[in-house]
Amino acid sequence: MKKIFYTLILFIFSSLNAYAGIFSKDIFKFERCFTESYSNHNDWIKNSGFVKWEWEINLKKKSATRIAQLASDNMLRVDSFNIIAVTDEFIKTDDPTGTSYIFFRKNGEIQVKGLGLSKMFCEKYS
Repeated sequence: MKKIFYTLILFIFSSLNAYAGIFSKDIFKFERCFTESYSNHNDWIKNSGFVKWEWEINLKKKSATRIAQLASDNMLRVDSFNIIAVTDEFIKTDDPTGTSYIFFRKNGEIQVKGLGLSKMFCEKYS
């Protein structure tokens, strides 16, 4: 009886470890972002000079990748930032140039701290 009990316990723990990767989320996307001076992404794209401004955050690699495209030259810019803090509420990056980004995981807001402090909002975040 003891052997069956220990085998069952061992099976349960091994099953939990096998499924742990499925339930934990390592990649987050912040898409259709716009600055606080606009009410939505489409207005920002129409008036800001940007065609694209999106983020992909990879917690395993501890990096946040910004994908930006200006309308003026149509060049795609991909920049990577190191992640320095992660909680259930937010993910924070740091950059040697002095700009940092805080991604609020529950509402799609991005706090930008560089020369000043500003906010961005993302209509699609997951």
